[in-house]
Amino acid sequence: MPEAADCGLVLEYELPRSGGRRPDLIFLNNGIVLVIEFKNRVAPEAADFDQVLGYVRDLSEYHAGCRDKRLVPVLVPVGFQGAPFEEQGVRTAAPKDLVRIIKEISAHPRKQSPDTGRWVQSSYEPLPALVEAARLLFERKPLPRIRAAEAENIPARVERVEFLANAAIDRKERRLILITGVPGSGKTLIGLQTAYSRNLNAPAVLLSGNGPLVSVLQYVLNSAAFVQSLKNYLRDILIRQKRPPREQVVIFDEAQRAWDRDRVFEKHRGDLVDSEPALLLSLANRIEGGHVVVALMGEGQEIHAGEESGIQNWVDAVQGSKGWSVSGPRHLERAFTDAGIPYDVEPLFNLTTSLRSRKAGQLSAWAELMLGGRMDEARAIAVDLTRIGYPIRMSRNFETVKAYIRDRFDGVAEKRTGAIASSKFRKLAPYGISAAPQNFYYYGQWYEEPESHPKSGGRFETAITEFGCQGLELDLPVLCWGPDLRWEGDRWVSHLGRARVVRNPHQLRLNAYRVLLTRGRDGLAIFVPGMAELDGTWERFRLCGVLEI
Repeated sequence: MPEAADCGLVLEYELPRSGGRRPDLIFLNNGIVLVIEFKNRVAPEAADFDQVLGYVRDLSEYHAGCRDKRLVPVLVPVGFQGAPFEEQGVRTAAPKDLVRIIKEISAHPRKQSPDTGRWVQSSYEPLPALVEAARLLFERKPLPRIRAAEAENIPARVERVEFLANAAIDRKERRLILITGVPGSGKTLIGLQTAYSRNLNAPAVLLSGNGPLVSVLQYVLNSAAFVQSLKNYLRDILIRQKRPPREQVVIFDEAQRAWDRDRVFEKHRGDLVDSEPALLLSLANRIEGGHVVVALMGEGQEIHAGEESGIQNWVDAVQGSKGWSVSGPRHLERAFTDAGIPYDVEPLFNLTTSLRSRKAGQLSAWAELMLGGRMDEARAIAVDLTRIGYPIRMSRNFETVKAYIRDRFDGVAEKRTGAIASSKFRKLAPYGISAAPQNFYYYGQWYEEPESHPKSGGRFETAITEFGCQGLELDLPVLCWGPDLRWEGDRWVSHLGRARVVRNPHQLRLNAYRVLLTRGRDGLAIFVPGMAELDGTWERFRLCGVLEI
């Protein structure tokens, strides 16, 4: 092809920090990047479209050499004999017709030939997954410079937390710092960097009430010191050892899940009698000098009994303690000032943009609209998500879903998948799945080990519930939708049987599914069992833009 003589070809370019994913061929020419994937099939399947769209998505978002370029996904099933066609924005052609596509791209006048070497060496800057970031910090290695994180002022936000914490410590003051944000916006990243910052003037500790997250991090790092369980930390200091805490800066991740007084009394068997926020603030009474609590809060994610009090738990805790002032985002100001509590507005402390990628923010919006019954708006977002390489697909056959995922990640051992389900969906056994028990001890293995490991989530034998996946992610989860939340008529209806004493069980169910719907980095597959009571839910998903596998 003389038309393409001075164009660039890159074979099997491996996307950095992406688990070994590599498109078969990159063709560079004229400000256009063809992303070409060959498949040993006679016709493309759903997983093939999603795979090549995923490559285009990640290259366009993270690869410096693809900025301001037009990226074109191309599928070439080697046994395909039909005419070229386009579907979901992907051009599909037989091997003999690939030349036609390249000639078409190469036909326009070129100002200069592409610099293939420079393209290959261009920076690729995805946000590291939470576990990877923790590993780097634990090993005292610098986090990679992430363009998205810098654009969202993550370094400036960390510096502001450090400044306020140091000022409080130096002046022997007590300060509560509140940081809110949407899922994936970098709250935990701020907490990790602050807890292990060398710029703090006092010892710090990172606590979490999220047991599965603590379990995964401790498993990966082989250390119980990097992140600690809030429940165990409080018991150690207030009950077992009755000693002053060494740390003067306490960082509490997922603070929206803080237990109220009744839940603390129940879980600590009467040994502690106050809310978790009040107990954390009370630690200041045991030390001399300043004390700082940094609360990292995701909003609308309360899923446990005892978590429904939300920000009011923190207002009551500050009211019941002495000498505390509060810094946080503007939208929480009134809750504290109405209670007579000093409050400094910090604009940097509300994180409204997901760092994962544009798709993650859109997925959260889709889930919110879908659960809110706004079908047309949800469908528009789902269509756009598919176009940018983040498909939401569904099937009523669990084996079909598993085959789709294995096709999608064929040859990429590092990718992590698994089944997730509502804690109220108790009849998974007919589909070959068991729900993780409440005392599940294998979260580290479930999330981090490959399919060959007997406890790996990739075997699709054990489903993790909303309690086991909040704050954690998979590359492509399978959400097993249960009959506990169904679309009936014109609304979502909860079917819970005998529920615990909670204020709003339906809202907790919506929150649970909101968490479950937003766990995927590369896509989401929904398994809707064939039971008749879920027919309306299946149809609702279809109208909200979910594609059948």
